[in-house]
Formats: sequence, C-alpha cells, structure tokens
Amino acid sequence: MTRVGVAFGGRSVEHQVSIRSARTVIGALEEVGHEVVPLGIAQNGRWLDPGVSQRAVDGDLDSLGAVEKPLSPTLRYLLDSSIEVLFPVVHGTWGEDGTLQGLCEMLDLPYVGASVGASALAMDKVLCKRLLESCGLPVVEYGSIDRSSFETDPERALKQLPELPFPVFVKPSVGGSSVGVRKIVDPEDLQEAIAFALRFDTTALVERGVPGRELECSVLGDQHLQASAVGEILPGNPFYDYEDKYLLDAAELEIPADLPPETTERIRSLAVDSVAAVGGHGMARVDFLLEGETGLYINEINTLPGFTSISMYPKLWEEAGLPLPQLVDRLVEIAISVHRRRKSLDEGIKDWLAHLEG
Repeated sequence: MTRVGVAFGGRSVEHQVSIRSARTVIGALEEVGHEVVPLGIAQNGRWLDPGVSQRAVDGDLDSLGAVEKPLSPTLRYLLDSSIEVLFPVVHGTWGEDGTLQGLCEMLDLPYVGASVGASALAMDKVLCKRLLESCGLPVVEYGSIDRSSFETDPERALKQLPELPFPVFVKPSVGGSSVGVRKIVDPEDLQEAIAFALRFDTTALVERGVPGRELECSVLGDQHLQASAVGEILPGNPFYDYEDKYLLDAAELEIPADLPPETTERIRSLAVDSVAAVGGHGMARVDFLLEGETGLYINEINTLPGFTSISMYPKLWEEAGLPLPQLVDRLVEIAISVHRRRKSLDEGIKDWLAHLEG
C-alpha cells in the first residue's frame, strides 16, 4: 500500500472543518491498508510535528493554534515525512485555491485532487462563472465589484452592477463554507453587505437569489470523469450558510434527491461538463440551484469538498455504490496516475529540447 500524508488545518476560516475532514479521511485510508502520516498546519501556516498532528486526529485538539517560530524550519515535517502521495484536506484559501497544489508540484510530489490551475479557477467564483458562461453552461445572473472601485466611489460602483431583482446574494468571490455570504432583500442593505463581503476577498459577487432547491452532485475521475447520485440540501436556516453547515446541525440531506429521472441525468451531465470546463480531475462537488421544474443553474464547483460526517461528497458516492474507504483509495490511485502522466510529459519536453540542442 501507499504511504499517504494527510494535510489539514491551515490559515483559512475553514480550519476546524478541515480537521474534522482529516479524521474521516485518515480513518478510511487506514481501513484499506494505507500507511497514513498526519500533517497538521497551524492557523498561522506553520507545519506541525507528528505528535501534535496526531492529537488533532485523535480528537484531543479541535484547532491548531499559531506556532511562534519561523515558517521554513517547520516545512521539514513535510519534507522529511517520506510520503508517496499527499492527500490535502485544507479547505478554503491557502489549501483549496491552488497554493498547496503548487507546493506539491514544486516538490514533484503526487497529490490528490485538481491541478493548480483548476483549483484556483474553481475557487474564484467570478472567474469560474465567466468561464462556465463562455462554455455555454447555465449560471445565475450576476455582477461583481472589486474593493478598489468600491472604496474609491461606492455609489458609482453600485451603479455599474447589472440590474438584478431582489433578493440577491452577496459573496466574497474567493472563499468557502458560505463565509461572508449574505442574502439581501432590501436594496438599502446592499452597500453594507458588499462592504462585509470585501472583508474576506478583494472582489464581491452579487447574484440573483434563486427561489428553488439546492442540489449537489459529486464528480470523480482522471481522464474519464464520472458523476455520482444527486442529493438535495434542506437548509435549517433561510439559506445554507456557515452556521447551518457546521454549528446548528439543523440542515437535512436527502439522498438521492426526489427528482424526475431526466432532471437527475441533466444534473449529472452538467456536473461532468462543468468540472471538465475548468480542467478538473480527481474529485469535485458541483452545487446546483433548481428554479421551478426546469430552471437549472450551476452554482459552484468545489475541488476539495468536505469529508466530515455530514459532507455530501462521500455520501453521494456511497449512494452510488462506492463506500468511503474505496473512494479515498481510488483518489490516491488517480493522484499517482496523474503524476506519472505529468512526469512523462515533462520528460518528453526535455527530450525535445535536447534534440534541438544536439
């Protein structure tokens, strides 16, 4: 079996969620026989020694506090780990956005999940929507405001937004777990909501509020992507926000979602098409909004979905006949396959250059 490092924690606001995901992933990897090395990352980005990391996995620590030492010496916990594959479950910024993936590329280390480019693109909601639109895939009507324009002249920045019917949702363009998201019913509250979203990112997304159902589909694969069953989120709050996801435990999951067969198949097809559009592989969860019977929109693509006990990604694959231990094992296999193919391409480029020079 493979020696797998599981990276978790990190600097984002999803730090504690990441730890919970890591516990699930590590248990599943060990169940199928992999040797697992826990690699905790403190809230200030310092890598932690195996003892502290294991305490978080065992449930003795719910967060990994800042470590008062330089960053570079702590990287030895990764560099000296002798792992063959990294399984990142560092949700949000500095983990899901291509930065951790870039470190793995620099180290020539196979890693689970999407590439640097696909991770970065899917994490940026505005850029992702623009790409999906250009591919003819359905997204909710939206506009965006950058912090510089907003701080210079808020009223002018607001006037440059497209006319959208209220309610609208205001979100940081880069972020996860619905952090910084607000539903706005009164136009008078829009400016304050944008200011709030811009506390979390340099661009705010404003999109039409879709009165309808929240549906999700998981995607898995390498060169051939496959879609799981479709599930539905039944929020406990007015919308599925951070509090509802992780604090109240009031939301319900319906798997499979009660949908006409043709709607289910359309969602599964769009899930694969959207992940392919951003260049994704490995894993992704695609979130949809269904307005009425036929108004279907791609809401977000999550290239590093949650693996907590309430997370939809593994639950949807379990419904499709792929239990969690086999799912994580397949993800490790894909990581190795992608790395081998990438290495072959690199060697081909070097051979071509050598031929030109000689």
